[in-house]
Amino acid sequence: MTDLAGQLAAGQALGALPLVAFLLIVCLAVLLYLLYGVEADGTRNVYVAGRSLRPLPNALALTGDYISVVTLLSVTGSVALTGFGGIALAVGGVGALGVLLLLAQPLRTAGQFTLGDTWDARFPGAAARVAGTVATLCFCLPLTVVQLVVAGSAVSFLLGLSDIGPAAQFCTALIGGIMISAASVSGMRGNTALQVIKTVVLLLAMTVLAGQVLDEFGWNPGRLLDAAGRGSTDPGHFHLGGLLRGDGPAGTLSQISALVTVVLGAGAAPHILMRLKAAADDVSARRTVTYSIGLVAAFSGLAILLGLGATALIGAKSLAAADPEGLAAIPLLALQLAADGSSGGAILALTVSMIFLTSLTVVAALTLSSAASLAHDIFGRGRSMATEIKLMRWSGATVGALAVVLAVGLQGRNVVSLSHFAIAATAAAILPSLVLGLFWSGYTRAGMLWSVYGGIGCCAVLQLFGPAVSGSPDSILPDADFAWFPLDTTGLASVPVGFLLGWVASLASRSSTKRMTHSEEPGEEGRAWSGFASPPPTSRM
Repeated sequence: MTDLAGQLAAGQALGALPLVAFLLIVCLAVLLYLLYGVEADGTRNVYVAGRSLRPLPNALALTGDYISVVTLLSVTGSVALTGFGGIALAVGGVGALGVLLLLAQPLRTAGQFTLGDTWDARFPGAAARVAGTVATLCFCLPLTVVQLVVAGSAVSFLLGLSDIGPAAQFCTALIGGIMISAASVSGMRGNTALQVIKTVVLLLAMTVLAGQVLDEFGWNPGRLLDAAGRGSTDPGHFHLGGLLRGDGPAGTLSQISALVTVVLGAGAAPHILMRLKAAADDVSARRTVTYSIGLVAAFSGLAILLGLGATALIGAKSLAAADPEGLAAIPLLALQLAADGSSGGAILALTVSMIFLTSLTVVAALTLSSAASLAHDIFGRGRSMATEIKLMRWSGATVGALAVVLAVGLQGRNVVSLSHFAIAATAAAILPSLVLGLFWSGYTRAGMLWSVYGGIGCCAVLQLFGPAVSGSPDSILPDADFAWFPLDTTGLASVPVGFLLGWVASLASRSSTKRMTHSEEPGEEGRAWSGFASPPPTSRM
């Protein structure tokens, strides 16, 4: 196990090739987004690629949308620091797409482009579109900020620079600037092309790193597991659980809450729903998710191997010293493998490319989702197609610029709790409104609004007064203590609240809402929301 200063020195010595790879990826991203510019495209092509994507390429792109840089680094870090607890979270990510699989076909049919469109299909009016925009921004903006902060630190570290201060802020601003350009110049087609490349590069890079790890232990998984246990802070619990949140009742509840949040929230994100609407038809949407489950399962298996390798080769104490959340596990592991082998520069170059592409593509997808919601659901209603596209560009630039400013200002702080809030808000606000709208004919406009705003409000309050914001050294405000909610993630409490509020509000307003929203001959959108859409044509790969 080498010290962190030695690993950073090794990264500086091998810094030329990673820098070249970084610049090449930047040029590739800019070129692809320019090639798929939106000058001559309509809103259907910009937002959902003309609803023409086949299952296999769309599955690669969906996998790219799903695997953010926070997912990549936090899953690997959780496995490295907590063993079995982190492995459970990695497997939970696959379960989130299982939830999406159940909803894929009707969600592809309901609405045109955005989350607001989906709700407007059953509850026509400005209230549904505004709620969709609010929910979209509550997910996309915090997660974009976290992506930029984490990616800026990781890329600057791998380039041999400081992972805090001006170097990390510069990398954060650079990634954010490219993201703003990408979201403003290109739409879903450009993002799809780069997401496909990102997924291939990601899985290839993780496979190479995993092969290097196994080679260190003679391709013997048993030796890797033994070494990981010895490198952990508590060998007795590393393979049994209890390290993620503690082994007492509070720790068990906290881990259950984290799993509930991931499984129910990650697959219902607004940019994931937009990806489903880009499928050629309903069956293509379902096949897209099916293929993506296999790809995400492969990612989870590789992340587990890399997490165990980081603990075995570096040690949990060194990983926690670099970052308490374990986000430095992959960068440190890459530096360790680069220092041990003859192809160190190539390993670092591949790792830099993987992290940068993962950050860039997901940030661009989040920005596109936010911009589409603002332009299509709010500012562009009743305007021409060309005007709506211009508004989408300005909205993307505005949201992106705000995210970059926040990310630069928060560089060096623990911002992972912002991603916890984003996913919990999705699980507590978006998922209940979708599930109740699809499977309960008594769901009303009032129920939808209470699910959305009540779920978001519950998450905000519980997160604000939880240990992620204050009360511990790893909090956003480590010197303050006003926490009374004991769980790091709020899903265990906020998800039932979202469903309960929607049910109670619907019962209270059912009679009036039925008169407004039900007719003798429901249209295509009404049938889709009820789960009885007409059978779509069979699609091919």
